[in-house]
Amino acid sequence: MESTEPKQTDSKKQKGDKVLIAGPCSAESREQIIKTARALAATGHISYFRAGAWKPRTSPGCFEGYGIKALEWLSEARDETGLKVCTEVGSVKHAELALSYGIDMLWIGARTVSNPFLVQEIADTLSGTGVSVMVKNPMAPDLDLWIGSIERIRKAGITDVSAIHRGFSYWTRSVFRNQPWWHIPSELKNRMPDINVICDPSHIAGRSELVPMLARRGLDMGMDGLMIEVHPSPGEALSDKSQQLTVPAFIGLIDEMFNSMCDRSNNVLEELRAEVDTMDNLLIWALTNRMKLAGEIAGVKSSTEMQLLQPGRWEKVLEKAMSLARDSGLRPAFIQKLFDDIHNESLSVQKTAARI
Repeated sequence: MESTEPKQTDSKKQKGDKVLIAGPCSAESREQIIKTARALAATGHISYFRAGAWKPRTSPGCFEGYGIKALEWLSEARDETGLKVCTEVGSVKHAELALSYGIDMLWIGARTVSNPFLVQEIADTLSGTGVSVMVKNPMAPDLDLWIGSIERIRKAGITDVSAIHRGFSYWTRSVFRNQPWWHIPSELKNRMPDINVICDPSHIAGRSELVPMLARRGLDMGMDGLMIEVHPSPGEALSDKSQQLTVPAFIGLIDEMFNSMCDRSNNVLEELRAEVDTMDNLLIWALTNRMKLAGEIAGVKSSTEMQLLQPGRWEKVLEKAMSLARDSGLRPAFIQKLFDDIHNESLSVQKTAARI
């Protein structure tokens, strides 16, 4: 019988020297975990096999993981395949249980990272254990909060610490589930050059068809590896079914990225255009709310018999905008024209509101 033991399980891989972490979003059954681990181990590319033992859900009553049973399945998968295994911990109890089952690496999720008190409690629990830890970015685009969580883990004596870029929450619909905003993990790498930053394209994408594009972009941006959700039957998954790849799709992606010199320009162009679409959404959101405020201002001016046009106020607004434009590298002439148009539209909204 041919062995399914992987060729290498170090945290750094020979192919491109990248960390590759793969497995289902959540551990749903022993059969699912063993089947997926065997298939991924056979590729010889995987650094760690991942699966969630506990799932932090927004609403109660949703599938929240199998806990100890899942840890048992992960432990068995490690023993059978030789793959190192990892799971998310969101509390001291989770961390203690994961350690008791010998889980090789833990990650702290985005919701947990947003709470420094909880991160500190987990760090204290892990102190002196020697376990590897990954820290996902917080929900909000707060680089200092992300770095602070990493530092808490390091100060607890954990030497093998990595960061995971899984994107940031966004308050309106977008092509992505979470916004990549690559400048934030890039700045993390600048400020903490000894930290591996792993890209999680599954959580950025939210849709399996976008995962390959984002995985390639993450590597092009200098990320040190990938964490990708892989499920034997994504349509039957109990959590995040829309963003998980099938095993064949994952193998095809890895083979393409590491075994061919494919032209990625079209993929990068698509991803950049998707980010432009997100920025356009932000512009429309900002303009919509600015005009709503203009309507409210009109009501205040009308009640006090104040003139709608206030030249002194407008001069200060334009002066500030021009200063910000120069500091940001934008052409002042462009900003003046843009803000003149915004001001004229604002006056129009105020005139309409004042007549109502």
